[in-house]
Amino acid sequence: MRSYFVDAWFLIALADPSDSHHRQAKHLDRTVAGISLLTHDAVLTEFLTYFAAGGRNSRYQAAALVRNILQRDDYRVERSSDLFPAALDLYSQRLDKEYSLVDCMSMALMRERDITHVLTNDHHFRQEGFTVVNE
Repeated sequence: MRSYFVDAWFLIALADPSDSHHRQAKHLDRTVAGISLLTHDAVLTEFLTYFAAGGRNSRYQAAALVRNILQRDDYRVERSSDLFPAALDLYSQRLDKEYSLVDCMSMALMRERDITHVLTNDHHFRQEGFTVVNE
């Protein structure tokens, strides 16, 4: 079964109606229904951080979405601490890039699981040879 990696861009755009990519993410969410989705807890941390200053309602809704993801059968959430060594290696090997450590964790996990498609708008994944899915 094909699996897609879920980046924070997708989750943020999906959850934030004021995000310029919200409609695009909603369409993409319907498109990937039934497909196995993979992410890690550092991506969820990025997502929660985005909503941290948004007030009580925003924080509550963001936390509820993460709890929902953690309980869904179509999502698998890996521990970022397990990804740290491989991510640090990639981070230090790509000195000419501006990859975040979280992106390196994501890329390391994708390679480990042989996942080539990522729900994101981040061109760094394309630079590493992954297929960016954002439409």
